[in-house]
Amino acid sequence: MKRVTGKSMMALVMVLVLMGWWPPAGQAVAADQPYPVKISIQKLSNGIFYPVVTSGIDQEAIRKSINKTFLEHADVIWRKDQAYRKQYEKDKLTGIPGPYYASTRPYVRFNDGRLLSVSFVDEAYTGGAHGMHYEKTYNFKTDTGEQLQLGDVVTNQTQLDQVNDYVKNQMIELKKAGRYDFFIDSFKGIDQKEGQFYFDRDGITLVFQEYEVAPYSNGIIHIHVPWEVFK
Repeated sequence: MKRVTGKSMMALVMVLVLMGWWPPAGQAVAADQPYPVKISIQKLSNGIFYPVVTSGIDQEAIRKSINKTFLEHADVIWRKDQAYRKQYEKDKLTGIPGPYYASTRPYVRFNDGRLLSVSFVDEAYTGGAHGMHYEKTYNFKTDTGEQLQLGDVVTNQTQLDQVNDYVKNQMIELKKAGRYDFFIDSFKGIDQKEGQFYFDRDGITLVFQEYEVAPYSNGIIHIHVPWEVFK
């Protein structure tokens, strides 16, 4: 597989900026970023990229295991893309707009040498007014390769209640400020098993998908929760 570097990487950056996909400083997709774990970005096919840990994790078995997880995610999206494009060859005969496709792009969310958080923003279009997006996060302990779920961080009922109260209050304040049009009553609490999150400098960031707590126009929403809220 051909590595994306130099001019091609810069072109990718420009596309992400124009599409509004490029994340804040310290969270961007980057090859050779100045972090403990070095990551390069590989291209599986058009619109489908995945990260590869190249150094910073000494144990080869752990490095390979993490890289396998990333490649498997990209491969799932590639298979969907092939299936969607094949389906469109049939559907276009009826005048349905297209083409159908699936794509994914990785984002390095946190990387301090102990913890590594990477998310993939998947996009799919299979007809209709617009495509759909989903952000899948992967959080690893770099010394063991253990993948952490939200329930490994928010571990008991007291912490869960504290996080839920904080998030709901944040939603209320952000809605009052006109930032988002939250469906406040639809938030019943975070899901410790399926909830998406990533680590940040002083806590965690929760990821809410399109339509989960707000209309599609608000996109995927990230809410930061400081450690002091529940630890």
